[in-house]
Amino acid sequence: MTIDISTHKNILLNQINYHANSFKEVIPNLPKNSDTKFLSFDNREIRWSSIKGLNEIYVSYDKSGNIFVDCSINLLENNKFRDTEIYYSDGQIGLGRIPLYSYKVDIEVPANTLMTALHIGDGSFGFSMGNGTTDGFIPEIIGMGSDENDAGLYFLGKTSNNLSSDIPLIILDGRGANNTKLKNRPILGVTSANYEEYKLLLDNDGTLTVSNIFLDTKNLLKIIEDLQKQISDLEDFVYSSLNS
Repeated sequence: MTIDISTHKNILLNQINYHANSFKEVIPNLPKNSDTKFLSFDNREIRWSSIKGLNEIYVSYDKSGNIFVDCSINLLENNKFRDTEIYYSDGQIGLGRIPLYSYKVDIEVPANTLMTALHIGDGSFGFSMGNGTTDGFIPEIIGMGSDENDAGLYFLGKTSNNLSSDIPLIILDGRGANNTKLKNRPILGVTSANYEEYKLLLDNDGTLTVSNIFLDTKNLLKIIEDLQKQISDLEDFVYSSLNS
């Protein structure tokens, strides 16, 4: 009998007859540097021996003399997966530290360190999140397309229906500490490789500043013509009312 423990935390070695020479025949290969004991016997004398691997073995017998062995592997030491920097606590996972607060997944990113904490892709192209500066912690989200046919970063918001609503489908919200309204700095800026030269700037009063504006002249002329017609119609109405 052979046992594969690679995907099992608990293993039941069922119906091992006591005439077997040793439990070494059925105990699987175990990770190194993890002390434990295993049960072996000779001439029906049961004794404990020291090996590397499991740390608990439970033994019971049935009426026919068969021996049942339950091997439990303890993968955690002080909430840390052995030989890793992965922590687990109360349904939460922490990378680099025990998870903070109520975060389901918490990744440690040291302050003042330029560091990518999460990457989904092939290493060169894909989606990355981390700290974007060595001067202090600034969260950075980067999307890297493979060529001119790929968007660098693509935000998509989908709705489950197309019913009328006053709620925007995508919302960008800038606010102060304690969820207060911003009073002393802009809410949103759009730049191109220069944080001090904004192509578009939205301040905390909702005023929009744009460096260059390009308008579709065909649509603009149509709007102007419609406005001129409305003004002309209004003038005719007022003139006729005054002279009636």
